[in-house]
Amino acid sequence: MSSHEGTPAPSGAESPHRFATRCARAGTSGARGEWNAPLQPPIFQSAIFDLGSAADAEAIFSGKRKGYAYSRFGNPTVDVLAESLAGLEGGAGAMVTSSGNAAVLCAVTSALHGRKGPLVTHHDIYGGSFELLQILSEVYRLPLEWVDPANTEQWLDAVGRAGAVLVETPSNPLMRLVDLRQTVDRARSCGAPVIVDNTVATPLNQRPFELGADWVVHSTTKYLNGHGDLIGGCVIRREPLTKLHRAIHKNLGGTVNASEAAMALRGLRTLALRMEAHNRNGEAIARWLEGRREVTRVYHPGLPSHPQAELARRQMIHGGGLLSFELAGGEAAVTRFIDRLKLSVHAVSLGGPETLVTRPARTSHRGMSPEVRRQAGVSDSLIRLAAGIEDADDLIADLAQAIAAE
Repeated sequence: MSSHEGTPAPSGAESPHRFATRCARAGTSGARGEWNAPLQPPIFQSAIFDLGSAADAEAIFSGKRKGYAYSRFGNPTVDVLAESLAGLEGGAGAMVTSSGNAAVLCAVTSALHGRKGPLVTHHDIYGGSFELLQILSEVYRLPLEWVDPANTEQWLDAVGRAGAVLVETPSNPLMRLVDLRQTVDRARSCGAPVIVDNTVATPLNQRPFELGADWVVHSTTKYLNGHGDLIGGCVIRREPLTKLHRAIHKNLGGTVNASEAAMALRGLRTLALRMEAHNRNGEAIARWLEGRREVTRVYHPGLPSHPQAELARRQMIHGGGLLSFELAGGEAAVTRFIDRLKLSVHAVSLGGPETLVTRPARTSHRGMSPEVRRQAGVSDSLIRLAAGIEDADDLIADLAQAIAAE
């Protein structure tokens, strides 16, 4: 991995503090705030706000003055979370959404506004995003072009005539990488905005804006919140958000309330600490699995055997806590393995304290046809493991007893 040592330094107008400090102080008043002020931001759990005088209301609704009217349009607690998320990614503005899929919808709609040409993406993108794009294509006739980034010539040709580009890198669950700098350089030739789903990597392990990306999306459900107790997402832009972008966000309806925003903000403060454990456990488990005779293949960008290991070293800071692997015994072995787990949990999602194991073909990617799953490389015997923050030795012991042949 790169030499950032897990603490990417800020640039531009960002805080002068390093990543862990910015996480720990996300949303708080500063070290020298107003005397006796609350250190933690209050939760404005209200759907409506007093508009004041007729002149005040006109100023708020016309945009001449900052203010609040209705929480779908804006809420102070949600704004604190948005500012914190933008700061951690190094963006100029963020919008908080009700889910990761809502974030993708908002970003794609914003990026394609006024553009001609297809949305270019890849088959092995996250299953939920795949289903969303299929719906947009079928219902709204969104032009889509699915291209394998491994075919560099075909990928760059498509990117060079795109309306916008959506990539997930590393991809979930196969941990394939897309060369962001190369993609961005080609997209610039036609003015196509590049959207990067950075959910799997997190802003600690990968910095898309530093590689030229225009938009970053996250499912905040995952690592950013980190406790498996809320559903959320966010859209972050490298340049300042426009009035149009905020109108798209507001009118698509995928906004959140103050209580959910406060929960996400609380989780965000421990992101740097938690990611140290996720990264450490993910890499340790991947190395251990690679040495097992029962395992035919392991997918993790931190492994020297990863086919894109050199790109991972250039583009990522750490390989992360997510990995996938194949068992030699096929589907029968997978079923036996899952049923024998005692510590790891058979559940969807990722990024929480618990280590989670699932079969993508039967869960997150079930909405794909068998042929599309084959194109994406998601086999029926693929196992995805999201390393939690438990002790690595305990996790490996559990995997060892589950994987051993009966």
